This record gives sequence, structure tokens and C-alpha cells, in this order.
Amino acid sequence: MEWGGRYRLTRQLARGGMGEVWEATATGEGGFARRVAIKRLSAEHEQSASLARMFLDEARIASRLHHANILSILDYGVVEGVPYQVLEYVDGVDAERLRQRGVEAGEDFPPELALHVCAEVAHALQYAHEAKDGAGQPLEIVHRDVSPSNILVSWTGDVKLADFGIALARDRQERTLAGHTKGKPAYMPPEQVTRGELDGRSDLFALGCVLHALLTGHSPLAGEDRMADLLAGKELEPSDALPADVRDLIARAVRRARHQRFQSAAEFAEAASKLLAARSGRAGRALLSDWMARVRAKEEARARPASGWAGAFLEVEQLLGGVVAPEPGTSTGAGVAPPPRSEPRPPRRWGPWLVVLALGGLAAVVRPWRSGQGAAPALPAARPVSAPVPAPPTLAQDEAAPAGRLPPAPAPAPRTDAAPRAQEPPPKRPARALAPPAHRGSGTLTVGGEGALRAVVIIDGERRGHAPLLIELPLGEHVLELKTPDGHLLGPERLQLTEFHTPASPLRWVVPLAQGASGAR
Repeated sequence: MEWGGRYRLTRQLARGGMGEVWEATATGEGGFARRVAIKRLSAEHEQSASLARMFLDEARIASRLHHANILSILDYGVVEGVPYQVLEYVDGVDAERLRQRGVEAGEDFPPELALHVCAEVAHALQYAHEAKDGAGQPLEIVHRDVSPSNILVSWTGDVKLADFGIALARDRQERTLAGHTKGKPAYMPPEQVTRGELDGRSDLFALGCVLHALLTGHSPLAGEDRMADLLAGKELEPSDALPADVRDLIARAVRRARHQRFQSAAEFAEAASKLLAARSGRAGRALLSDWMARVRAKEEARARPASGWAGAFLEVEQLLGGVVAPEPGTSTGAGVAPPPRSEPRPPRRWGPWLVVLALGGLAAVVRPWRSGQGAAPALPAARPVSAPVPAPPTLAQDEAAPAGRLPPAPAPAPRTDAAPRAQEPPPKRPARALAPPAHRGSGTLTVGGEGALRAVVIIDGERRGHAPLLIELPLGEHVLELKTPDGHLLGPERLQLTEFHTPASPLRWVVPLAQGASGAR
């Protein structure tokens, strides 16, 4: 699909709260071609003037930043009223998904790699915090959304900070509305939650949470009472499972008071680099690229088609799913049948009969998992197989089959009918239910503010936890009430939750301290 005259979109890479990202190829004269990414507003947000201004702000801010650890914006334009950005293409994954893939491959994310990644992000933040405009005036940039999903890591070891969509800057056009807070709650410093003054140290709080999440799988703010305790004066306590030196670094980064944190991103980067050097004599980039190579190698080995009997049973599962695996060494496009073979290959002759033999056992296991419609009808148990078994078309022939090249299997249970097995109709497969995308039936609501601190959140008459709270609810109208610790009630407030209220851009009810005190009834 062509876009903007010189870009060819090839595949969608991601879709977020207000936009979508596509892999694309930029073309030019003389056969010039470059791999890029196109970020554009999604169809449902094309007419939003506010989001269009935010999108332009992101492009303007990021276009002024030229640093090895910041994702570059190469171009900006509008096609048929839809604004788009041309981004540097990073062949890799975000830090959140990278950690997950490591865990799935049996490779935990070690402290040395987490320290290296966060040190690289700190270098990016230091540059952004000190950036100036053409006249030499500070841009006063605060990212406000430092999180694992906004840190990109290439397979060759590059680390890049992305998404300045909600970044604070001196000349930003779109301003945050009063009573609204932007950012991810699990990585927000307390001054961002309470809509206080922000500076570079606010990003360092979030970076400390990122370091914690890379090593434990969750931010130290995870849990409904953590932010409430922090706002009340209790410091965050990093996980006891962390190494003591890393734990101390995180604890300093996430202090409640800004003057007690690292005072600059450069100071954070230096501290993380010193810990890395003390733990390993190798450069962080080399450690990261080696670790990523191990993860990919394990993923490729796991995805490689099985051989022998493991491959035969894999083929059974594929046949049950309506897909036959292609022969090794062949390449078959979608909707194109593989070329016919002049004669059957011996290992394949058992495949169809394995389906019949395995239906009793595999259908009961595979089909419910595939369809989500409950257990399959009871079928005779499949024979235990430890070696290939000749599978003739009738029961009588089966009992008389010679061992030949392969040992015989135990005889099946006696049949009560005289019909030959080959004439049995195959069991009907249940219709596969296509689950709708999760975001279509629910939206995200967040309740916070100093006036709501530690209040019980009551939604539609049901107690749902304590503020601050981030919760997913069905789309539509909801009645929200708060019961403060001293027993007073705030509300009821009727809120309309829509599909546009996503975890990245939730519907927010922020209660100022004055309202929490005077608005109680």
C-alpha cells in the first residue's frame, strides 16, 4: 500500500491508544530504498483536533533531538487529512517484550543487562533535558512516559528511547487539561500524579521503576496501596529479591522527594555504569547482544519442525487444525497447494491413520483448547504408541498385520459394531469462536488525586479497592463514589466509559485536596 507518494507500507507493527505504526520502505530515484517506520493517527482519531496537535507536538519535539539513544523522526506530513511521522526503523523489540521473550526462552534478564539498558536511556534523558532551541533557549523537555514499552532494543544491541507523545516542553501547543494526568500510573512519580511541578528528576523516578520492572516483572508501584503510601510519606521499598547494590540504586531513584533522588540523568547513568563495571568486565552492549543471540537461537530451535515421531504427532495436530505441514525443503505460499509427488514417501503413509488413531486422545485435548467451547465428546482412548504401527483399513486386517519393519501396537478394545473402521464418519469439529479484541468491550478508568488518597472506590454500588486505582470496566455509564478514610462520601459521579479510554489514555477522575476536604457529604 502506497502512502505519502514515496512510502510503501508492508505490515502493521503496532497499534496504540491513538495511532498505529507500520513497517514501510522509502523509495527514491536510481533504485534508492530505505526501511523506515510510519506512525499515523488511527482512523477513529483522524478528526480529533486535540490529538492532531499532540501528534504534531511529538514530531516537533523529537525532531530537535539528535542522539544515538533517541528514536529519530525523519519526516512529517499529512495525507488526506491524516498526519503521519516517518521514524527510524529499529529491528528489534521493546524492553518489556524483550524481557518476556527471555523468560519464555529460559533466559532471565540479568542485572548487568538491565543496568546497561537503563544507563543508555539515562544518556538519552540527559540530552533531552538539556536540549535547547535555535536561539539557545532551554526547551525544558520532560518525557513523562518513560516505561519499558517505550524503550526499543535492536537485535544488534542498540537502545533507543521512543514516544515523546506526551512530553512536556516549553513551546508545546497542546496542554494537559486541568484535572487530567498523562502517563502510565505504574511509572508515575508522585508529583505527576498530583499534577505538581515536573523536571528531569521526574523522569529518573520512572527510570528507577523501569529498572525494577526489568528485573522483577513489575514496577515497585504495583499494588493499589503503593502510590497512596508514597503520597502519605512512606518511601517505596524495592523487592528484597534484588541484589543489594541494585536495590540501593533503585531506592534512591524512586525517593518521594525530588531533592533526594539522583539530581541528573548523567548522575544516574554514572551510578548504573559503575555497578555494571563492578559486576562484569565486559561492555554492556556486548553482553546485551550475546544474550539476545541466545534468546533468538532458543526461539528458532523451539520453532523448528520436529522430526521422526515427534514430527508425526505435530502433523496430527496440524491436520486437526485444518493445516497440513509442507514437506521439508519446500515453500508453499498462502492458498497454493504443494506440488504433487510422483510417489508417496514411506514416513507419510502413516499420517492419515495417525489422525484416526489419535482422535480419541488428541481431540479431547486439542479441540477444547482451540475452540474454547468446553470438552469434546468422549471418544475411545487412543492406543499408546512407542513406535510406528501399520494401520490397515479394517479391524480384522489390523489384528493380522505383520510386524514387518515395525513392532505391532497393543490390540484395541473390542468393538460393538461390525462396521469397518475406515467407514466411520469423522467427528465433527466444533465451530471455532473468534474472540473479539479485548479493547472492544471494555475501557480503562483511573481514580486519583490527593483528595482521593486512601479513599474506598465504589463503582456501581460495588467496592472495588482504594484510590489511587486503575481499573478496567465494561463500556458504558458507571456511577462512581468515594468513601474517604474519615467516613465521608464524595459523589455520586456519572462517568461514560468509551472504547477510546485505553490503559495508555484512560478516563480519569482526579480529586484535588480541597475538594476531598470540602466536597465531602
